[in-house]
Amino acid sequence: MKVIIADDHRIVREGLRWMLADRDDIEIVGEAENGRELLKLVTETEADICLLDVRMPEMGGLEALERLREVAPGLRVIILTMHDQPAYLRRAIELGASGYVLKNTGRDELMRALEVVARGDAYLQGELTRPLVSELVGDDEGRRLLDERERRVLQLVARGLDNRAIGEEIGMSEATVKNVLGSVFDALGAKTRAEAVAVGLRLGIIE
Repeated sequence: MKVIIADDHRIVREGLRWMLADRDDIEIVGEAENGRELLKLVTETEADICLLDVRMPEMGGLEALERLREVAPGLRVIILTMHDQPAYLRRAIELGASGYVLKNTGRDELMRALEVVARGDAYLQGELTRPLVSELVGDDEGRRLLDERERRVLQLVARGLDNRAIGEEIGMSEATVKNVLGSVFDALGAKTRAEAVAVGLRLGIIE
């Protein structure tokens, strides 16, 4: 996978390069110090994933994320930040971020986030879900509980598995998993996998 790093701190960018250096399947193809540099960079460089900070000078990460939907719609974005405020997480998900990870995370979790997002799924760092989940959803009164199959699928989504892996785990076709997830989204009032997991945690449906 080809990765761009957007962070205004040089030491952070160098640290990320060091963390990813021994992965033959990961190539750092560019760096940006702010959102404006990032928007220019993505028009000149082919990349799969961007590790994007929230707070940067000139143009912050969330504003850049909104514009990326127009200039690089295929680029997947993982917010990598020190900010765990609910407003940041909610806005990032609304703008299409595929992942949200705190900078105090370890290398293993960052690698997992990259792998999950690279295959097209969403990744929300585990410790973020419980304190922030109430900000991701509105009133859940009247929402029906999931049946056992739906709960099992949602639990596997929370583990970061894609539809194919979920199907292999529980003996379903990939198409059936997709249909079950559609039912889960409808039941929980969620639009994305990350939101569905967040609601499931809030309601105690999954752990």
